[in-house]
Amino acid sequence: MNFWYVKPLTLVARLLLPLSWLAGLIARRRFHQRHKGHYGVPVLVVGNLTVGGTGKSPAIQALVSSLHERGMRCGIVSRGYGGHSHHYPLLVTTDTDARQCGDEPKTLAQQLGCPVVVDPDRDRAVRHLVKHHALDVVVSDDGLQHYRMGRDLELVMIDGVRGLGNGKMLPAGPLREPADRLTTVQWRVAKGQRPADLDVDAVLALNPQWPVNEQGHSLAKNAEIRACAGIGYPQSFYQQLAEQGFRLQATHSPGDHRPVPPDWLADAGLPLVLTEKDAVKLARPWPDHCYVVRLEPELPADLLDSIESALRSV
Repeated sequence: MNFWYVKPLTLVARLLLPLSWLAGLIARRRFHQRHKGHYGVPVLVVGNLTVGGTGKSPAIQALVSSLHERGMRCGIVSRGYGGHSHHYPLLVTTDTDARQCGDEPKTLAQQLGCPVVVDPDRDRAVRHLVKHHALDVVVSDDGLQHYRMGRDLELVMIDGVRGLGNGKMLPAGPLREPADRLTTVQWRVAKGQRPADLDVDAVLALNPQWPVNEQGHSLAKNAEIRACAGIGYPQSFYQQLAEQGFRLQATHSPGDHRPVPPDWLADAGLPLVLTEKDAVKLARPWPDHCYVVRLEPELPADLLDSIESALRSV
């Protein structure tokens, strides 16, 4: 919805404001009815206020990797968007089909090697995780608005370019909850850069790596490519590739969590560059002309110190 990111408000946004006011009232009521939950270990939610990609998964990758290095045993719970399982809770392994568990949980399980449990009921997922694994902390991938799940700490991710858009609730704007919800969380982290009109505690650096195919061969510099990104904000991926010097001849955005279309996958005329979230849904082996860009995300040390200290004091 391009009008979500236009200021002043467009005519469409103004016409939708009454629905946004109603959504805001419902969101505030749900927030005040939340429960903390008591699981025996602290629960940290990494979520967002806006619809679309804000860097939650890379932030979790950087955070959990650091906590592991600091001697803290972590587990992750997720809704598993895009996946459909016949039973929940579902423990995700490297062998679990992404169509069953969702692309983001499968990617996190592969990257981090820690227990990941998927369940639409995150409260049940947390209880299952702590019952079957010895953990020091549970990290929830998204779930800021899932108030059936208790939580001790909250970190909100914000897109560094788009910020909070026009600042309005759905459907007039991109917000899932009113903007003042930011005052109730412990940390506000921006993806890529500091937003122009928001105060944040830190910035997540994505550090994209050079595209490689399944055989480990690197893509040639300045190559002509096609790119497909089934993520929340695909334009950020295409811009990243352009900044790396690649010449994009065509792009395709199938929608968040949607797979690469078969015709795009079969066309070997040009290299096809994908995000890691897209590649995890491909059947192995990948076609030789498919390349993936992996990230090595990084959070500032002072933020990680603050999070570790807060978790250990819960």
